[in-house]
Amino acid sequence: MNRNDTKPRRPWHRRLGRWVLTLAALAAGALGGIVLLYAIQARMLLPDLRAWHRVRLEEEFRAGARGAPESFEDYRRLEERLFAELRRKVVDDPAAADAFALGRYNPKSVPARLALESVHNRSYELVPSGPPRGAVLLVHGLSDSPYCMRGMAETFVSRGFDVVVLRLPGHGTIPASLTDVTWKDWYAAVVLAARYTAERAGTGHPFLAGGHSTGAALLSLYAVRAASDDALPRPGRLYLVSPAIGISPFAVLTNIVAGLSFLPAFEKSKWIDVRPEYDPYKYNSFPVNAGNQIYSLTHVLRGELLDAVKGGRLDRMPRFLVFQSVVDSTVTASEVVHGLLNQLPPNGSELVVFDVNGREELEGLVNPRFHEGLQRLRSSPLPFRLTVVGNRPDGSNAIALFTREPAGTAEREEDLPLEWPRGVFSLGHVALPIPPDDPVYGLDPPPDAVPRYPLGAFPGRGEGGALLVPLDAFARLRCNPFFSVIRSRIIASLEAPQN
Repeated sequence: MNRNDTKPRRPWHRRLGRWVLTLAALAAGALGGIVLLYAIQARMLLPDLRAWHRVRLEEEFRAGARGAPESFEDYRRLEERLFAELRRKVVDDPAAADAFALGRYNPKSVPARLALESVHNRSYELVPSGPPRGAVLLVHGLSDSPYCMRGMAETFVSRGFDVVVLRLPGHGTIPASLTDVTWKDWYAAVVLAARYTAERAGTGHPFLAGGHSTGAALLSLYAVRAASDDALPRPGRLYLVSPAIGISPFAVLTNIVAGLSFLPAFEKSKWIDVRPEYDPYKYNSFPVNAGNQIYSLTHVLRGELLDAVKGGRLDRMPRFLVFQSVVDSTVTASEVVHGLLNQLPPNGSELVVFDVNGREELEGLVNPRFHEGLQRLRSSPLPFRLTVVGNRPDGSNAIALFTREPAGTAEREEDLPLEWPRGVFSLGHVALPIPPDDPVYGLDPPPDAVPRYPLGAFPGRGEGGALLVPLDAFARLRCNPFFSVIRSRIIASLEAPQN
């Protein structure tokens, strides 16, 4: 008999334990390899980090900090000190300021004049000429500034509403301010601004709110919490543009990578993008922490929304008017539908979707998944009104609205005096809230704008790799040629009953 035949075998649970440890070691090794490769790639980002990637602005708002503002008026006073600190530590410091002729932090540049001398990187308020009919709070998106809400703000104030536009903490100053901000800082600022705006509306007048991307997610969370907390003033309607409802969990991995940033060789691992800063109202550089915070925010929003559904607390939710591009590199219409609108009771909410350019000769070039996704949406039973902005059936560049009522099946067509601009095949995440005649981001900026800085109309052409920014930074559409649809939908909602 072979001696090995008499050797006792290890118990099954010990063998299983060894397999588990082996698999865990392999997984840890694979994860470590991915992290290291990503960190090395981050190290190669160009250009080098500058003062606006490193400086900490002490006057920035931080929720729960000692002496933090407890009112929106105090918040705006803090902003004045913040921008004075920005000038002192970056713009007016010869060792820190940018020498690039179009640099946002070059005190002699046009972008610096726009960024520092206009109101649009700070919280601001627009007041109608007569007695206000109510008040509206508007909140911008991640890495943006209050400027991106300008078109919506002017729409509301033209209809007699007092408009408050909030600057979220970490925005409007330097990209470094997004490396340590938290979504709780953003939310706390929203609460301060919401209370102030509701007071501006006054008793018996509507308090409304609207947001783009991250601002839309923050206001959605606020609305969920206000539905069960009488200490928070409840908005009568929410106007959401490209709402950030679902974000990739890849943010968790990038957070692990950022943990290597304490090593000088891997300082850039805190950053997903490091780019020249030439945009007066939006950061071009993007830190890992910013992505992590919006991921955390959307996770909290979904959890609290589901809890409210189970608890039967959504009957106090406002009506939603949501605008979404079917092509969106950040969120999708299906996430907005399943993660938000389908959770709400039938209360007169509406989703307006901007389709791709369906002109016949472009059909073979457009990714078919966008068309297929929209067709599934149009054929599904929905508890809200659905309006699609797309080509007329004749195959031309002309545009029409196709509207279907809640729980309905038939679509009503309404022709519009609009056409797709030459060379434009889709809208996108950043484009929706910006009118086409915007002096900075528009395709058709006014020729008499002072100072003139038409980024959105810049005809960038060349070979890939020639610039420190990718070519799509110039090719990406920065405005909405069909913004009049958003404007008219907002106006129609204001004339409708507010209950």
